Amino acid sequence: MQVESYMSHTPITIRDDTNYWKASEIMQQKDLHHIPVINDNEAVVGILTRRDLKIAAMHFGEAPVEVSEVMHSPVVTIKPGELLSEAAKQMIDNRIGGLPVLDANDRIVGILTETDLHRALIDQLGKETL
Repeated sequence: MQVESYMSHTPITIRDDTNYWKASEIMQQKDLHHIPVINDNEAVVGILTRRDLKIAAMHFGEAPVEVSEVMHSPVVTIKPGELLSEAAKQMIDNRIGGLPVLDANDRIVGILTETDLHRALIDQLGKETL
């Protein structure tokens, strides 16, 4: 099974110069746990998690701090044609819950999260016969 079969296509992204409070609003409205961060050239430069935002709120309060200051960078990514097992290994090895999926030109085409891996597991377990 390949990443492209289970990734979320056309993920929501956020610019690195966005205020972290605005990022928090977007993530809450869209019920996201991970959001890839892009720069002016639309290159993925990081990933932002809900945990990052909680830590930022504790340290910065209402200060106008950009996402680039609180995101994880460099970001671990994967290609659509990679095996899900490799994606799972990357997530475990790096202790992360989401991988931006980049095409051959390093443009974001999806995101693979723990939830997507759970869906793949359910699909496989459903194929088992007694």
